Amino acid sequence: MKIVAFIDTLGFKQKITSINHQQAVEVIRSFNSQIYNLWSDLNYNNDSTIHGQTFSDSLIIHTDDSTNASLRKILTFLNKLYKISITQCDLPLRGGIAIGDFDHIPATEFSNLQKGLVVGTAFIDAYLLESANKIKGSKIIFKAEIHNVINEHFPEFSSKELLKLEDGQILYEMPWGDIEYLSEENYQPLTVFVDLATRSKWIDHYFHTLDTFITKESQRDKHEIFRKIVNLIRTNYKYNDLDNFIENFFKTDGIVNLKKSFSSYIRERIEF
Repeated sequence: MKIVAFIDTLGFKQKITSINHQQAVEVIRSFNSQIYNLWSDLNYNNDSTIHGQTFSDSLIIHTDDSTNASLRKILTFLNKLYKISITQCDLPLRGGIAIGDFDHIPATEFSNLQKGLVVGTAFIDAYLLESANKIKGSKIIFKAEIHNVINEHFPEFSSKELLKLEDGQILYEMPWGDIEYLSEENYQPLTVFVDLATRSKWIDHYFHTLDTFITKESQRDKHEIFRKIVNLIRTNYKYNDLDNFIENFFKTDGIVNLKKSFSSYIRERIEF
C-alpha cells in the first residue's frame, strides 16, 4: 500500500488561452521550478521513500509505503506548494490524496520518448477525488482514513468535513491557508488572491477557496477580510468588479455559513 496525491491547477486552460505561446511556456516553467525548489528545500531529492512526477500543469506524488511518516511528508509538501503556487505562479491548485496500490513502471522500449507509466487504484482514487465530485475551490481532498490520521497524529495540520457522497462516504479537506497566511507581507497573498478572482470575474472557485481560508475564524476576523477585499477591489479595479464580487458571492452554492457572515458584514454597514 502506498500514498498517492494527484494535484491539478485551477483555471489553467483559461489562463493559457488568454496569453501567447511563449507566455504559456513561462507559466509552466515557473510552476515546475517552484515544485523543484520546494522539493529540494524539503530535501526530498535525497529521500528515496517519496517520489514526484510532473506533466503539463499537473503533479503526482507517491510514497513507498503508507506510514504516518510518509503521509506527513506529502501533507507538508502540499501545504507549502499550495501557498507558493498561488502567490508565485498565479495558479491555485486542487487535488486528492488516496491510499492503495500504485506502481511507477519504467518504459524502456522507446529511446526518444519520455519514459514512465503510472498505474494503480490509489492513483485512480486520488484523480477521481479531484475531478469527479464537483468540488469547487483550491482544496486538498481525501477520505476518512487520512482524516483520522491527521486528527489523531498531526496537530500541525487540520481536517474538516467537506462533502457526504451518495454512498455514505465522507470527503474531507485539509485547510491549507488561514488569516495568518492571507495577512503575510502586508496582505500580499490576499492581494494576489483578489487579483486572480477579480480577473476571473469572481467565479465560484474563489468563494469556495475563501471558505477554506476563513471557515474557522471568528466573525470579527471574517469581517476584517471582507473589508480588505472590498477595499482592494474599490482601489484597484473597475466599479463593476465590486458588483461581480457581491452578486456572485450570493449566487455561489455550498458556502452557507460564509454567506451568513458576509450578510452580517453588509448589515453592519447599512445606515438607517
